Amino acid sequence: MIFGSIRNMAIALALGLAIGGVWSGILVKRHVNNSWEAKIDKQKVEAAAELQSATDRAIKAERSNNSIATELEVQNEINKQKLDDSYRTNRALSTQLGGLRDPGRRPSGGCTASTATGAPKHPDGETTGAALSTEASDFLLDFAKSADSAAQYATTCYNWLKQLKEAKRVE
Repeated sequence: MIFGSIRNMAIALALGLAIGGVWSGILVKRHVNNSWEAKIDKQKVEAAAELQSATDRAIKAERSNNSIATELEVQNEINKQKLDDSYRTNRALSTQLGGLRDPGRRPSGGCTASTATGAPKHPDGETTGAALSTEASDFLLDFAKSADSAAQYATTCYNWLKQLKEAKRVE
């Protein structure tokens, strides 16, 4: 009977160790999984907070940029209207005063060749014939308007960049 009892104790011990090993493995696995899940949940919460913060900053920056853009577009439109008014005034003055003139133009015929037809000679300082043609006047006025428009656009772009840099410094 002693052998039966030792055998039963050995079987009970083996079963106890096997069951204990399985349960301890299960408990360790659960503990590790719970630990990792807790860390992942913590990271998800932190990531969500970072994402929300970044989204808030992006929305704030977008609103700021839209405000700057609106302000500059309004100012640019006002400046375009001023340029158009100036262009109309210049065109009216040009028409009223007989067109644009070339102050540096000298009359041709200042050479020493004789004039057989007896055409009158003009002194060197006289600007007779210095008026530009209508086409040349229109071209120069349109060219000046285009140059002024390009300069206005460049100024608007410069102001935009300057204000964006200032807004970025404030953030």
